[in-house]
Amino acid sequence: MLAPTSLTQGSFVAVDIETTGCRPGTSSIIEIGAARIERGEIVDTLSLLVRPTEPIPAAVERLTGITDQMVASAPGIDEVIGVFAEFARGAVLLAHSHRFDLGFLDYETELVSGAPFQRPILDTLCLARELHPEIGRNNLRELAAFYGVEQVPNHRALPDAVATAQVFLAMVPELAERGITTAGQTARLCGIAEASDLSMKLPLATNIPDDPGVYLFRNAGRAVVYVGRARNLRTKIRTHFYAAAADNGSPAAVTESVQYIECSSMLDAQLLEAHLRYRYQPEYNRNTTTPRAPVYLHVDTGSAFPTMTVTRRRLRTGQLFGPLTSHWAAATTADALARMYGLRRCRRTPAECRSIRCARRDRGTCPGEDAFSRGTADYALSVASALSAFDGDAEVTRERLQSMRDRLARNQEFEQAAYYRDALRAYERTLAGIAVAQRARVAPVSIVVEGHPEAATLSVLINGWRFSAIRLTRQTATADELESRVRQTLRRALRRSQANPPFTPRRLEELAIIDAYIQQHSPHVIPVDGDIDAATAAVMQSVRRLFRIPRRRHAATSGA
Repeated sequence: MLAPTSLTQGSFVAVDIETTGCRPGTSSIIEIGAARIERGEIVDTLSLLVRPTEPIPAAVERLTGITDQMVASAPGIDEVIGVFAEFARGAVLLAHSHRFDLGFLDYETELVSGAPFQRPILDTLCLARELHPEIGRNNLRELAAFYGVEQVPNHRALPDAVATAQVFLAMVPELAERGITTAGQTARLCGIAEASDLSMKLPLATNIPDDPGVYLFRNAGRAVVYVGRARNLRTKIRTHFYAAAADNGSPAAVTESVQYIECSSMLDAQLLEAHLRYRYQPEYNRNTTTPRAPVYLHVDTGSAFPTMTVTRRRLRTGQLFGPLTSHWAAATTADALARMYGLRRCRRTPAECRSIRCARRDRGTCPGEDAFSRGTADYALSVASALSAFDGDAEVTRERLQSMRDRLARNQEFEQAAYYRDALRAYERTLAGIAVAQRARVAPVSIVVEGHPEAATLSVLINGWRFSAIRLTRQTATADELESRVRQTLRRALRRSQANPPFTPRRLEELAIIDAYIQQHSPHVIPVDGDIDAATAAVMQSVRRLFRIPRRRHAATSGA
């Protein structure tokens, strides 16, 4: 247990590394430098070159001066990590921006010994931000100049490690003035884990790939406690185990195993994550909600005096807007437009309107019998004005709502002003939902092609929700049956779209996810009309381009 280590009397090892890139497991360490502190003095140093598994990039060579020739005969990381671990035995590690250095060192020592380095790990970058927030930049060179230490950092591991050690020693008196005298107290000041509870779980992610996908945390009883997605699975999962404390709010605190699913498409990962959250309802996914049933705004334009209502039925007569996700937004929008344009709120006859008591009419939010006295022609103009709020005149409606809100606020009618404030918010949300539905209807069937040169996913959409997914690898992309499979899937999708299938809560959720993804990331989307052969050819061309597969060419005829 290193947390009680005294800042003035204990053992510390400052470490710095140079690498070929930024990702442990993908990039290699090419140099480790370390400086050991005993009782407030630097007593020993360590400098080791490491043979990488790939050539050193030109940018790294220019920055560090380390060349491929210099490391060609150096030992491999499995040997060097053992030498460094022995040098640091019994000491608290410290680094400048520790997440980078320890990300690599933990990963490599996990492969050798099955466990990461002990905590706490102290960080001069975090300490500088706490002790001197007035310093604009907290890079190691700036800190070395600020504290006036002897060693100048130069992007080589040993000089940078020595500079880190000297900066740390200069910080110790400042920490003592705050009553901080141990490594554990220092870690708490910086929000860094002071114990190894979580970090000892880092090996759960050691052999997870660097690919995008979805991951599940399971507790000791194998129950799923958290579901997440990532562009880089290993990096994202490991961040959970670098948290400051293993408290009850951390899923990593109860995690005993990690399951992952690789995805070649981030859209595929997003849809899969949503599906798994709904399936398992993990207790640590605080934003997990039950999918909402779709609602629609309906105007019964076939009536002499139409009304605007919210319905869960996909009515085939009149004018229908949706599907929408928020019943509140749709109902508030319908109410606000009815008030603004004098629309009726129910479908009662004139006789019923006169004889039946109506709370809305009494409150003045429904014109009631007055609507009939206006005549159908005049009332039709009001209906057309209300409908234009969804088709071309959104800015006019928006300005009217804002004007009514502001006027009521100036008159100190704050309750009514709050109503129009909320109505404006509801109207914007309803417009956004209608726009999503309209974009989905442009191509009743379409295919989203997404992936990388080794794997891809073809998401077949019907009215914006995913009907089917075809997942490919580079090997299966060249198989003759792929074209037949794509054609068959498109044929089924077109038949299903012609049946106009209803929106379920899950489909509505998928519609929102897919539309947002397409708007933000602009993946390759292929619309599908009645020409299945042309659509299939377009899909195959996109797949060949993604996998960089040359088109088949007929063999040249030989001259006799």
